[in-house]
Amino acid sequence: MKNNETIYNDDDLLSPADAAKLVGVARTTVNYWIRYYGLKTQVTPGKRYKIKYSDFKLFLDFNKNKNRKEKKIKRGNLKYKIAILEPILVTRKNYIEWLKDDYDLICITDLAKPLRELKRIEPDIILMDVNLTEDKVSFSILEDIKREMKLRNVPIIIITKNYSEDDVVSGLEKGACDYVKKPVGQNELKARIKNLLRFFIDI
Repeated sequence: MKNNETIYNDDDLLSPADAAKLVGVARTTVNYWIRYYGLKTQVTPGKRYKIKYSDFKLFLDFNKNKNRKEKKIKRGNLKYKIAILEPILVTRKNYIEWLKDDYDLICITDLAKPLRELKRIEPDIILMDVNLTEDKVSFSILEDIKREMKLRNVPIIIITKNYSEDDVVSGLEKGACDYVKKPVGQNELKARIKNLLRFFIDI
């Protein structure tokens, strides 16, 4: 980090402008990190984003480690790895049929507690519903994924029948990069995955 007149403690909250000034980048860059790279934020009662200083340090330190990122970027002929968290069998089969030629697909078996399996396989993208174990919307698994250091920067596409404005906003604010209404078609799904790869892995 660059030297700065202000000394921050780990629990201090930074605005995106403060964080940008601290490392010498544009505020829009920090907003991009929040939106697309999983920089953790808190939302104030006034609906403003704040970044905990300790979380900001962790984010910077993690992304300075190029080995993990380069391993994904320079995959050669290997396929990108997609984890699928989908409770409906016919929908899982559709995703597999549509994507199997272009991606390495792993269907997560324990939908109630998927973190262990996700950490083991380290996917490049996660496709998930928010109705995994019962017939109601739950973003708890999404939040759990974003709390894991090994997974927090993995882009997530939510594909679900729950598409109210509140659901979409909640999903995006909690770390999803895209929110798609079921049923999704083959061409749309492929286009959305390619779009995420273009943003996150620079293909």
